[in-house]
Amino acid sequence: RQQQRQQKQGGRLEEGDGDAAGFVPPSIVPQDVKVKEENQQQQLQHEQQQQSESQLLFKYYGIRLFGTSITWLLWDIAFYGNKLFQSTFLLALTGENATLTQISGASAINAFVALLGYYAAAMIVDKPTIGRLRLQQTGFVITGTLFLICGFLSEHLSSTTLVIIYLGSSFFGQCGPNCTTFLIPAEVFPTEMRTVCHGISASAGKLGALIASILFTFAKTDNALFLISGYTSFAAAIFTFLTIPDLTTLDLYEIDKQWRMILNGSEYEYDGAAVDPRHLSYLERRKKR
Repeated sequence: RQQQRQQKQGGRLEEGDGDAAGFVPPSIVPQDVKVKEENQQQQLQHEQQQQSESQLLFKYYGIRLFGTSITWLLWDIAFYGNKLFQSTFLLALTGENATLTQISGASAINAFVALLGYYAAAMIVDKPTIGRLRLQQTGFVITGTLFLICGFLSEHLSSTTLVIIYLGSSFFGQCGPNCTTFLIPAEVFPTEMRTVCHGISASAGKLGALIASILFTFAKTDNALFLISGYTSFAAAIFTFLTIPDLTTLDLYEIDKQWRMILNGSEYEYDGAAVDPRHLSYLERRKKR
């Protein structure tokens, strides 16, 4: 009997050992939960940091971002409006009786003149006496003026004169905003945020191209095409003056230095070249006061 009782007890112990083998110690569960909570907390902190950086970007560089976006949008209205409806422009300039050969020749000359303007911009854009800001402003003003001349005086000028004026608008469009509208957004923002800001500005430009494809379709007269391009160019020149700084002579490392101090909460301690009035836009100078 005693031997039987020992065997029964041994069986119970073995059953208990089996239960113990499938049991997860309580100490392991909190550790897994703790790791999961830490990962969630780190992810939340990362999202909050990104949100905070975006808020700081709009606070300190929002004027510039608006400026690079709106000028690119307005220029693409004029630029793509011209390219998409180039045949209409050339017919308005050369006359309805122009042959296909004449129109093709004028189009080829226009493309060659535009290419010359692009190379001219590459040669002078880095010169301190000119720089990005002056080149963009001057290009907008000259191009807008030439478009308005074509729009208001097309009935009083010869076809040859109008074609020369139109070629001039192509040259100064390339030697100006068509070069600087994508160059300036690559320089006026901190390196960490530069790609985002350039993407926003570029998307605004493509929106301008879409607006042009719709707006120019509803233009009732040929003169209206020139006037729309002229007015948008002048509007872009105004926004350039108000919102875009001239950083031609600035070491771009200063912008990154200022940005790091902004992130650290010590932005008011920065007194480097990036906050010099020469390197601020008109609205930024007014805001600083």
